[in-house]
Amino acid sequence: MERFTLAALISGGLLLGGIGCSDGKSDYKKTGDLKKAPAVHDEHDHGAKGPHGGSIVELGDEEYHAEVVVDADAHTLRVFVLGKDAKTASPIAAKEVLITPEEKKALTLKAVPLEGEGEEKSSRFELVDEAAVHSLLDAGMIHGNLNVKIGDKPYSGHIDYHLDGVHHEHKDEKPVDAPVKVEEGKTDKPTDGAIVDPK
Repeated sequence: MERFTLAALISGGLLLGGIGCSDGKSDYKKTGDLKKAPAVHDEHDHGAKGPHGGSIVELGDEEYHAEVVVDADAHTLRVFVLGKDAKTASPIAAKEVLITPEEKKALTLKAVPLEGEGEEKSSRFELVDEAAVHSLLDAGMIHGNLNVKIGDKPYSGHIDYHLDGVHHEHKDEKPVDAPVKVEEGKTDKPTDGAIVDPK
């Protein structure tokens, strides 16, 4: 028993001595010696609406941005390519942009140049497709990826676009019939050609 106690005391002493001793060097650094994290830029807020009221998508190391817009009335999905400031139109030579919503088929938007951009470059891309747009509106959001080639470089950005407040109607929706008043003792279903008195 004494041997065990003596051995434990010696081991513990060596362990504590090893922890306490150092050659003057430490892995710890003073706060002033640590590298400062790069300042976060505030040129624009991510998640904020773009100049056309859509959702901003970062492309590359913020070299470009894209703005995704859903126009329910025109049954159109649009992408605007913007510059580093996420505000200024940045026409590119690409002929199309690809949007791939999660768990849905990829959607191809074709170049539709804005006035003054010419036929070789465009900052606007569109897909007019009632079924596709209504599917996105019914989901209430677009989560997925946007892919575009600018020059020789492919860019991909994540879309997180919530379609809150975008109103849309389906053409096949029928108006709700007004309730029919039925007098006591009369059937609630009129026969063919019968007129129910709405008293």
